[in-house]
Amino acid sequence: MRISPLFILLIIITLSVTNCSSPTNSTAAPPLTVSPNTTPDISPTATPSLDTIEGSFRNQIGYLEENMPRADSEGYVVPKEKEQDDFAELVSMLAAHDLGRAAELATQNNYTLIYYVDRGDDKAMNYLLRENKPIQKGWGLYAFRVDSTSNIIIEAPHPRYDRRTPTVAMDIYRALDARALLIAGAHRNANSDGSADMAHTTESIFHSIHVALSKEIQTASGDAIILQIHGFHTSKHDGYPQAVFGFGEKMEGKEITIAQKLEDAFSKQGITVGLCTGDVWQDLCGTKNAQVSVAQGEIFIHIELDEKIRKDNDALVAALVEVFGE
Repeated sequence: MRISPLFILLIIITLSVTNCSSPTNSTAAPPLTVSPNTTPDISPTATPSLDTIEGSFRNQIGYLEENMPRADSEGYVVPKEKEQDDFAELVSMLAAHDLGRAAELATQNNYTLIYYVDRGDDKAMNYLLRENKPIQKGWGLYAFRVDSTSNIIIEAPHPRYDRRTPTVAMDIYRALDARALLIAGAHRNANSDGSADMAHTTESIFHSIHVALSKEIQTASGDAIILQIHGFHTSKHDGYPQAVFGFGEKMEGKEITIAQKLEDAFSKQGITVGLCTGDVWQDLCGTKNAQVSVAQGEIFIHIELDEKIRKDNDALVAALVEVFGE
C-alpha cells in the first residue's frame, strides 16, 4: 500500500511536539540538606580572638623610645582619673579573659590590645597593650604573659633617661617568665612639672597598671614581687658598687632573706652589690619611689645598675634567675 507523503509529515510533527512538552507529573527538586557531621559551628567562642603579631619585643621598645615625648618637650599628657581607672579595669578584664571588652576599652583610650608572639622569648604569647601611632600621650608600653602563674612584675619607669633599662627589663622579663612588663612612655623630664616621672607620681597609667597587677597577684598568691630597673653612671657615683638594691623605708622578714640571696648570687657572677640596710647608698635606694609608697604586702625591689651592667647584662640576668627562677 502506498503511504502518502502528507501522512508521514503529520506523524513527524506530532512526535516532535510530544517530546518537547514537560511531563504533567513532574515535582520540584528537593532542598539541599547538610549532614549533621558537616554543619559549621557558628556558636560564639569563649574568648574573642585578637589580632596577632609575631616579632621581637626589642623592636617594640625601639619604636617607643624613638617616638616618645622627649626631655623638655612638654609632650607628656597627664591622664584623667577616668582614664587611669579604665586601665586598671582593663587589667582585671585580661585576668578574667574578657578580651572583647578589654580590646574595646583600649580602643576608647587610643590604645591597641593584641596578641604578641615574641620571637626572642621562644615565641611566648603575650597580651601587648600599646599606644596607637603616632605616640601623642606617652602613657607607656605593657606586656602581660598569657596564662602566666608568675608573681613577678618587671618595670622600667625611666626610658631614655636611664639608658638601656627598658631592654634590660625585657631580658629579665623573658628569663624569669615574669607575669608582666611595664615600660613608661615618656622621658622623665618631658614636662617641667615632673609629671612625666613615673617613679615619682601616682597620677599615671603606669602607676594604675602597677597597682591593679599587684592587687591581682596579692589576691591570687599573696606574694607579688616587683623588680623596678633603674640606672646610674659611675662618673657621678665614684666608689659605688655595680648594683644597689633598695626595699623601701626598711627591710623586714622576706626582704632580708631575698636581699641576702641577691648578694650571694650577684657575687657569684662577679658583680659588686650594695644593700640599702643603713645610711649607705641612700641617693640610689628609692625610698621615695611612688610605687613602693603604695606597697601593701608585696615585695618591691628598687634596682640601680651602673652603665657597664646595663650594656652587658648576661651576669645580671643569670643572678636574678638563680634567685627568682623556678
